[in-house]
Amino acid sequence: MGKEKLKKAKGVEENFSTIDVHRAVPKASGGTYEPDNYDVVDPVDHMKIHGIYRERDEHLDRIKSIVDDRRQVMKLAMKIQNQMLAYERNVDNMNEITLSWLQGQLVSVREELKARDKLLEQAVKLYAKEDPLTKAALGVKGVGPITVAHMLTYVDIEKARHASALWSYTGLHKSSHERYEKGVAGGGNKTLRTALYTMADSQVKSRGAYREVYDNVKTRLSMSEKTVKSRNTQGKLIECAWKDTKPSHRHGAAMRAVMKHFLADWWYVARTLNGLPTDALYPEAMLGGNHRTIMPEERGWVY
Repeated sequence: MGKEKLKKAKGVEENFSTIDVHRAVPKASGGTYEPDNYDVVDPVDHMKIHGIYRERDEHLDRIKSIVDDRRQVMKLAMKIQNQMLAYERNVDNMNEITLSWLQGQLVSVREELKARDKLLEQAVKLYAKEDPLTKAALGVKGVGPITVAHMLTYVDIEKARHASALWSYTGLHKSSHERYEKGVAGGGNKTLRTALYTMADSQVKSRGAYREVYDNVKTRLSMSEKTVKSRNTQGKLIECAWKDTKPSHRHGAAMRAVMKHFLADWWYVARTLNGLPTDALYPEAMLGGNHRTIMPEERGWVY
């Protein structure tokens, strides 16, 4: 299909450099590009065609560039650390010259990572002076600039009609053994999920605004007779009561609850500040008077 024909068929009026001929099977379902089903497309044009392009202002664009840059530096640090760990465990043959060189490089890379963290903190605090959502999030105990930067970078609040949309986007809508399917792309935004997990860990250790969520969930599950799928010592998936699962499983569930509550509060505050509708959360809608949602301001959100 030619460019002009495809433009007419899709109602595309922009003058794209090249046009993507859509695959019959989407990538998320295992589809691949073949010589006869695509043209090379400029990345921005590609996103515009698929309706996923997000235009950011100058400040947000700078924050995104620092977040992306920081992720690359972090990947390099992790690669070096993993190689050194392989040497320590005798997984790889030790090479003293390479080990000494890697140790020096790791010091340098960690310094670079600290520099990126400082840049990101400065950019987010500067943005908070003009953006009430950023200012409100930074005012919550245990929530730092790096978490806020990732939320600003990846979350388009206008597309999230419900708080559950953010859970699904992040990959928190179901357990990991249900999220992933061999050979199929998916599982949510891992980068954002990692940043949120770090935030949740900080909440627990510093007794932040969401520590109560963690304690309540962990206590409830330690007494729950409800059956759940869990992995035993051999790593096999079994069914057992929540109270009989490994402590690490209950810890993970409580951490995910913290992340989901934070996402729900971000969704509510962001939608409110942008004049967008905020429907009741699922428990409130289903249970009515038997359920009271803890509002963001009760956890320190000032907006």
